[in-house]
Amino acid sequence: MFQTTLRSLALTSALLTAPAWADEGFANRDFKGDYAFHLDGVLTTLGTPVVTAYDAAVGRFTADGTGKITQGTRSVNANGKNFAETFTCTYNINADGTGKANCDFSNFGPTTLDIVLLDDGDEFYFNVTDMQNTSGKPVLQGVGKRQSPGLNRDDH
Repeated sequence: MFQTTLRSLALTSALLTAPAWADEGFANRDFKGDYAFHLDGVLTTLGTPVVTAYDAAVGRFTADGTGKITQGTRSVNANGKNFAETFTCTYNINADGTGKANCDFSNFGPTTLDIVLLDDGDEFYFNVTDMQNTSGKPVLQGVGKRQSPGLNRDDH
């Protein structure tokens, strides 16, 4: 009986002292720190499956945890042509970890991304959903990872 009571007390104590964020889900604060990323894919002719360009890029940026991405740089290879590009973005993360980023790239202009966070924001997946300054339709996707993995929810 005494052991059962102790177990019940221990379980109750653990449940009552669980972090408050456990049921909050994700938010902008979870996308914070320095990230490295890569993407690849193609641009297709609007309305057809014809590939007009092959694209790949690697880069990095800083997310501030409040909805802004700064210091974005990337090295792009578009159809065999290499160039450097800078960018900034605003983003919004939903409780389920999905979100959108609206970016302004120095060469490609306004671009929209769908993003999904995982591992408390240490990693993310993304798809390019709209590139306003291109005639093609993007089929581009990528993965990014926090360069400073020491950040966690206690750092928010």
